[in-house]
Amino acid sequence: MKKSIVLFVLICVCIALILQSCLLSKIDRTPYQQTDYYAALQAQLDTFSIDSLQLYGDTLQAGWAKANITPSTPVPMAGYGSRRGQKYTVVHDSIWARAVVFDNGKQKAAWVSLDLLIVPPEVKESLKKALPGIGFSIDQTYLTATHTHSSIGGWAKKLVGRLIAGKYDENVIKLITNGIVNAIRQADIHKQKAKIGLGTYYARELVNHRITNEGKVDSTVYVFKIQQASGATAAIVSFTAHATCLASKDYSLSRDYPGALVDSLEKNKEIDFAAFGAGGVGSHSPAAEGAEFEKIANMASLLSHRINTGFDSIALKYQTQLANRELALPLRKPQWRISENWRLRPWLFYSLYGDYPATLSILKTGNLTWIGTPCDFSGELALQVQKPAQHPLIINSFNGGYIGYITEDSYYDRNHYETRVMNWFGPENGAYFLETINQLMKKL
Repeated sequence: MKKSIVLFVLICVCIALILQSCLLSKIDRTPYQQTDYYAALQAQLDTFSIDSLQLYGDTLQAGWAKANITPSTPVPMAGYGSRRGQKYTVVHDSIWARAVVFDNGKQKAAWVSLDLLIVPPEVKESLKKALPGIGFSIDQTYLTATHTHSSIGGWAKKLVGRLIAGKYDENVIKLITNGIVNAIRQADIHKQKAKIGLGTYYARELVNHRITNEGKVDSTVYVFKIQQASGATAAIVSFTAHATCLASKDYSLSRDYPGALVDSLEKNKEIDFAAFGAGGVGSHSPAAEGAEFEKIANMASLLSHRINTGFDSIALKYQTQLANRELALPLRKPQWRISENWRLRPWLFYSLYGDYPATLSILKTGNLTWIGTPCDFSGELALQVQKPAQHPLIINSFNGGYIGYITEDSYYDRNHYETRVMNWFGPENGAYFLETINQLMKKL
């Protein structure tokens, strides 16, 4: 009997060791500048040239439009895993795809924002097939999202995505794709010669650092102003606070505070069209007073007041520069941790989440550069490249790829949601992204 028990224990130990070897491995802490993926990126950057982008053309034209992407019947929500794929129960406010098209005679580019948690990778893949039908390509399309945690899901195929966004529904992909295509098509039709300019404001009272009280906060409100020859005016706003005013127990379909802000701005007689793109929302939470919808109203009211006060004074100029490009972003193998020093093996991560390409998106409109990231990019990191930049720079999150959170590297070993559960590609990605963006800005 004793020999049988000992044999059983030994078999269990052997099975456990085999499973550990197959499923787990140690975290790779190799300094990023000594890795193969860093070398691959440098090889790309060595050949990156602004001259190849045909930057200059005729005077910039711009047009804008939006398309309703609210489903006709309830679908799963995305934003909080605790909802477990629950469908929304009421439409508090409709969700939209908003597009602004730029054209300088040599090339065209579309800036697009969705009232979604992220721009789903499946949608980006669908767009690659759909955009040529209207004379655009995915390389000409700059994508971002408002990052509302109370919008539709159903857009992720793998298990991890389904936990966040509910059961996959191909009709959701078609709905979003068609909305983007229609918005771009209409914006392209209505473009006119336009002046553009950038205004910056600050709203420190509306954003908190949610990892640590000692962390730096990016409270900048960026407002990109466009005025057509007819006098019609648009405003593209970027801000860093998470759109999480509504809690996980609320099943209202809503754009959260970015939607309320856009609606408020469009009530201003000086603004005919408004859109919102999430900035460096990583580590940053909304800080207005009130609960849920009251908090949404307060966030929108304070931001719109700040913007409206200085909107008329934003200097506008005709510009001829326009460029759009994507840069492939090599990464470390997945490092999805189950503890401080142990991770799931890459094959297991890919089977649970999927293997999607990561890129940096680049859009240059006049002297303003937009850089889109495939993640919840940290506002704390954005501070380190936006302030020293010789020319204006806006960093957006959610460009159609998704690799989790990119946060300040000093937080990597903290047992926090952003740095443990949602850091998927290992240590030093903060420094890696900063170096890459800084190198791009020097070339631009």
